Amino acid sequence: MGLATVINIGFVAWATYRRYQVRWKKDISPSPRPSGKLSIRRLPHAILSAARIWGFRLRIPYVEMTLVEFFLGIMYMAGCLAFVYSPLDTIKPMVNLVPKYWGAKAGLLGAAQLPLAVFLALKNNPVTWLTGLGHEKLILMHRIVSRCIFVLTWIHFVGEYYRAPRKLLSAGWKVAGLIGGVAQTITTIFGIKQIRHAYYELFYSSHVVLILTLIITIHVHCIPMESEQYVWPCYIIWGADRLLRGSRYVLFNLILRPKNRKALIEDIGSDGLRVTLKRRIPGGWKAGQHVFLAFPGLDIQSHPFTIGKVYEKEEGGDEAEMQFIIRAQGGQTRMLMERAMPTGRCELNALFDGPYGHPEDIRAFTTCIFIAGGTGVTYTVARMHQLFKDIHASDARATRVVFVWAIRTETEYSWVASDIAKIVALAPSLVSLLVDIYITGGARTDKALPELEKDFDIEKDTVVTSTSTPTRTQSLSSSERCDNEKMESGATTPTTAVNGVFAFHRPGVTRKDGRPDMRRILEEEITVSEGAVAVDVSGPDGLISAVRSALSQPFTGPLATMRGTPTVLLSVEQFRM
Repeated sequence: MGLATVINIGFVAWATYRRYQVRWKKDISPSPRPSGKLSIRRLPHAILSAARIWGFRLRIPYVEMTLVEFFLGIMYMAGCLAFVYSPLDTIKPMVNLVPKYWGAKAGLLGAAQLPLAVFLALKNNPVTWLTGLGHEKLILMHRIVSRCIFVLTWIHFVGEYYRAPRKLLSAGWKVAGLIGGVAQTITTIFGIKQIRHAYYELFYSSHVVLILTLIITIHVHCIPMESEQYVWPCYIIWGADRLLRGSRYVLFNLILRPKNRKALIEDIGSDGLRVTLKRRIPGGWKAGQHVFLAFPGLDIQSHPFTIGKVYEKEEGGDEAEMQFIIRAQGGQTRMLMERAMPTGRCELNALFDGPYGHPEDIRAFTTCIFIAGGTGVTYTVARMHQLFKDIHASDARATRVVFVWAIRTETEYSWVASDIAKIVALAPSLVSLLVDIYITGGARTDKALPELEKDFDIEKDTVVTSTSTPTRTQSLSSSERCDNEKMESGATTPTTAVNGVFAFHRPGVTRKDGRPDMRRILEEEITVSEGAVAVDVSGPDGLISAVRSALSQPFTGPLATMRGTPTVLLSVEQFRM
């Protein structure tokens, strides 16, 4: 965590300096294009690129872990086992191999790590302020510690069995320990990725019950051994987080009483739901953050959903609109769909807690690429909207923005069609913008979706004229637009005309059939970028894996970086609890 804090401080300082250059009109000349020659001056950049690829993008097959997660887990487990089996003294060095001793030490160490496991699972975690890692990323460390506790629990059980098998369950506190071990085992099995994803509702409900059972029974188990001091901090940590979350629920839903407590749920087709509600939120939220929504009329569970809008107060009021695009699957989301289907919409009382999450600061990057699949667009569309607002405020330095959205049907495009149109119209004139919508559910020839004027309503009007002229829009100055050029791969970006007038400074939204070639798209953008590149991606596992794989190729590697290719920051938003 100390290293993560140092890295976070360095990143914040670098990003602040880069934004300072824009705000005060300092020299922000573009970086030199790749020359093909290795430059020792770019060695730090090459080390950074290698660390990002090997540490966070490459995945170990079958277990789906990054190398950082895997090696952290191995080192953490090795440290715990070394403590368990290390000699107690130099006089009787072999005592440490007696089950009586290593069994007891394993149990003691496992109990001592319970507060750490609870702490790393907090939604309101102070570690986030230091490291810049939100709770959804710290959960990886929570799993590492939990797996270690699981192993230590069974080492303790085996040691006690070999020590005195007949006395294994001879007292109530020993039975409590066994119950806690069984609860820990079940929750570890349910926590396996494939099981957790397939039966999330069951995992969530059982996890709460089993962890409470574990903490209480282990506390009872530790009292006769006079080691309960290792367990009771769990109650304080968990209780403080629940108190804070409960206070936020009361503040946002009762004290700051909204004009309308109900959320509007709309059936928008293709198993999609749009949930809209207005609330007073002091301080607002950052684009890309999420909240936990609960609908008391359905069940008591709350689920995380990304806010699909930037924070903007309504005119003449102090409430801001939050919008969520949700795909109905099972559990609560399916119940919402069933409520909305008869009439196409319904209203339900809604409670929310948040905002949560710590999206990366992309204001310092020259090229920003947003990639989404399905409902992941709520994350990327809000991030792009906020970026354009920051550029207008001279608080961001992006000159090239690429937006890619892969959807199964054209119906899904209507989910956020009007939002995309407004954001495209907001694009600064000095920003080169490319917006591609990929329809993966059918095969048709490429055509351009409507490019809209600021007052154009995509849900009511249609395009008058279109063209298939292959162009790639790029801004050279405030008064001059770049000539049209075909992309190297042969893929083209048609620009549409509205009312017969071509508006290159506000490029159209291009419709393409098939799946996006992530490697081609990313390579073409990164290799010609004039500065650091930020890639934001949100969507299904396949899309995220494709992006990770593409950004692990040689064109982003250390050798390419030493030849002048910019570094790339990859940010992934995906709720896989």
